[in-house]
Amino acid sequence: MSDEKTDLLACLWDEFSAMRFPTGWYDREPEGTCLVTLDTVLTGFAANVLDGPALSARHRDHLRRRIELLGQLLPAFAVDGYASRYFVALYRMAVLAEEIDGERAAD
Repeated sequence: MSDEKTDLLACLWDEFSAMRFPTGWYDREPEGTCLVTLDTVLTGFAANVLDGPALSARHRDHLRRRIELLGQLLPAFAVDGYASRYFVALYRMAVLAEEIDGERAAD
């Protein structure tokens, strides 16, 4: 696994952690998805990848499906510049976490 990727994930984590959840999106559920829960799940997976061993196959599949879901939802945030930046940052962080975890699992 590349230390550069882990360092990049740590930087993305720091940048994302400094952002606040977008105002006005707490109660919105595009396509029936609770954004607060999606945010919590994806940040939790990123934290696990930063701090722990490879995810189990079940957790890896859950992470992949949540990334796909967020990717489908990204266009919904286009009406709000800050929300778009926030959820794109979350998406980038989660995708990198999945990539790092995939490399760990292959080792």
